[in-house]
Order: sequence, then C-alpha cells, then structure tokens
Amino acid sequence: MSKKIQSLLIKHLMEVGHIDLVLPDGIRLEIGVVQEDETGKVINCIEDYCYVAATREETGFLLDSYNTVLQYSEEQSKILIEDSTYDRQGQPIRRLEVI
Repeated sequence: MSKKIQSLLIKHLMEVGHIDLVLPDGIRLEIGVVQEDETGKVINCIEDYCYVAATREETGFLLDSYNTVLQYSEEQSKILIEDSTYDRQGQPIRRLEVI
C-alpha cells in the first residue's frame, strides 16, 4: 500500500509540482518540487530539488535541498532549547527545540 501511495504522490508532483495536505489539529503539510528560476518563473525541478514544509498557525518548519528553516512567533514565554545528540547511525546531530 505504501508503495502505491508513494507512486501516486510522485506522479502528482511530476504533473502539478506540489501537494498540500491539511492534517489533524490544523497542521498543514506541503511537499513540492517547484522553484523559481532566475527570471521569477516557477519551474518543476523533480530531478534535483524537493521541499517539505509543515506549518501550524505562526509556527513552521521548512526542509529543502539547500536549507533547514524553523520559524515561530516572537513571544516572551517561548523557551529555546539547543542540544546535541546522535542519530540512528551514531552520527552527531544538533537540535533546536521551541517550547
């Protein structure tokens, strides 16, 4: 079943360039393979570019082929926690958590 869903998703991305999913609790997930070229025209880049964005209200996360972006509203009550840990392969990674 998961291979069929992945196949349908890739087919949709190749044809349309992106997909928006509204998940429970107001979370919006966008997956895409489009970006702007030098002239500002949106082009489909399925071969060498992809992005995933997850947003909820003023909080969001973007991961693409070039960047990792975390955005959140500026509030006095926000707590930022930065730490280091290891991934499943034992490689060191850094984490930033906004509470």
